[in-house]
Amino acid sequence: MPIKLKRALIGAVVTVALAAAVSYGLIGQETADKLQTQVNQTLSEGQNPPASGQPGTGTPVPQNPDPQAAPTEQRSPAPAR
Repeated sequence: MPIKLKRALIGAVVTVALAAAVSYGLIGQETADKLQTQVNQTLSEGQNPPASGQPGTGTPVPQNPDPQAAPTEQRSPAPAR
């Protein structure tokens, strides 16, 4: 199975699982969005091998070294049904 197809299938499965978890109230939408972003980054990193051709020689770029510095999105609670 080609690697691109594997990555696409993994991404689709994760997306469906996160949607189900949000739907059942197991996790919040913001958490699902963060997890989906991390999965997308991880899957796309595998598509771009290091330019030197030697694995592990590239300089890693920190995603967000200070989690407090990241802006947080504030949402109002959903109305009760």
